[in-house]
Amino acid sequence: MTPRLTPRPARIAIALLLGTLAPLTAGAQRTDLAAVTDKVFAAWNSTHTPGCAVGIAQGGKVLLTRGYGMADIAGARPILPGTILESGSVAKQFTAAAIMLLVNDGKLRLDDDARTVLPELPVYGRTITFRHLLTHTSGLREWSNLVAWQGWPRGTRVHTQSDVFELITHQRALNYPVGDYYSYTNSGFLLLRTVVERVSGMSFVQFTTQRIFVPLGMTNTQWRDDFTRIVPGLAQAYSRRPDGLHIDMPNDNVIAAGGLLTTVSDWLLWNDHLTKKTLGAGVVDSLTRRMTLTSGLEIAYALGLTVNNYRGLREISHSGSTAGYGTYLARYPEQNDLSIAVMCNVAGAGATGLTHALVDAMVPGLPRATAPDTVRTDAATIARLAGIYRDTRTNTVTVLDTARGRLRRDGGTAFLPLRDGSYQMGGTRVRFTTDASGTPVTMRIPTSDGDTVVHAFMAAERWKPSAAELASIAGRYRNDEIDVTFTVGIAGDRVTVSPRVGVADTLAATYRDAFGGSEETVWFVRDKQGRVSAMHFGSGRAWDFVSSRVK
Repeated sequence: MTPRLTPRPARIAIALLLGTLAPLTAGAQRTDLAAVTDKVFAAWNSTHTPGCAVGIAQGGKVLLTRGYGMADIAGARPILPGTILESGSVAKQFTAAAIMLLVNDGKLRLDDDARTVLPELPVYGRTITFRHLLTHTSGLREWSNLVAWQGWPRGTRVHTQSDVFELITHQRALNYPVGDYYSYTNSGFLLLRTVVERVSGMSFVQFTTQRIFVPLGMTNTQWRDDFTRIVPGLAQAYSRRPDGLHIDMPNDNVIAAGGLLTTVSDWLLWNDHLTKKTLGAGVVDSLTRRMTLTSGLEIAYALGLTVNNYRGLREISHSGSTAGYGTYLARYPEQNDLSIAVMCNVAGAGATGLTHALVDAMVPGLPRATAPDTVRTDAATIARLAGIYRDTRTNTVTVLDTARGRLRRDGGTAFLPLRDGSYQMGGTRVRFTTDASGTPVTMRIPTSDGDTVVHAFMAAERWKPSAAELASIAGRYRNDEIDVTFTVGIAGDRVTVSPRVGVADTLAATYRDAFGGSEETVWFVRDKQGRVSAMHFGSGRAWDFVSSRVK
């Protein structure tokens, strides 16, 4: 039996205190950073669990670097301030900086057609520019969805840049018209790696090392371009399963969207150089210039960075997650350039929340969200809103039920009724539209950018297909974009979807001819005679992926 992993109070790493924290706001008292970080990271202060490294700087001075938990549980090696961990998507800002250095060199222009360097990209109607690739507005499908649909999700075999590049450029359709929406996708940044190499004439690793890491003194930073290479000081990554902790390392050679091996100290140094604009004002200022969609809506995402607010503070940040690693890097310019780096080696550690907990403790008096003006609503009203809703962009499904007497999303987050007729879902205010009879038509969920995503009401209850209806769906479906013929079978009242022998997903019915759930939906389309002619996949990063029936 696996022993229960209970954090112990004993500190296992000595903090490196390099200064004292000056007041962060007018009248604020000095903060005992050691006590603050010990409290925030108490759950990871153990010799039996993974943990996190944390670094804090302000005004160009490192105030604290500290480690909690274990870098290698089996080897009894603790996380120290100098432990190397993997970045996840925080790496994107370094790729964006590489592109901007080429722009500054006069070798690229952000608004040029990406096909001038990447002629392998299909013509999609509107031009995809380098700026679109940098801001997740190109419409490109997420590569990790594509390899999963091939039957080889990340972690099941070694993916390389050349393999993924070919897969991305074989996609004949986009999620949406270029520039219309923001949809996070690593595919754009993988293409940008090739852009850097073709324009500079150097490997991506060489260029970023010579133009960024070495000049800025980031001596502990390198790319995971060969995951088999031994990296001294690298922390193992872990994830929890029902039987306990397991090693969960990113075993592929795909970088630029992620894959940066580094330390919290190097990240603090990077943030300081951004503040000082060491790489040049033109480079650094462009990194924080937010993108504007074709509708005129300005989104929070800039070039590899998010420029937003946390409790009224301007925050320039990015989160990261790869395999068992989770990270967050943020700076707060108006707080005397406060900079916080958090890197964890266990999935679900919540690096973003840990960073914000530090900010809450260090910057007293920040405004808190106003308590929602909730009201009582009769059970009949709530019951009418329950049912199955389809995201009209991603096509994923949300199921609203009335578990424990409240309207809930997928059995979890409760919807609190408000006086104005809307509902509070966590930190988001949701509105429903209904027809004259009170039957739901849509659920409208705003985004942090000021956009609104519409979810269409599909059914009050899950579809219960007959044996004949399921049999009409079974067959083979072909997609040339990923070179796969899917086999769809029946397992009781569910369908199985298999891209190759030995791999299959079993999916429950949602609304008519649709299966799956909030992460991914598979639905089937019928012709005028009622015969199934195509199978579609929809997910958060690949909205409508079509396979035609061949048998």
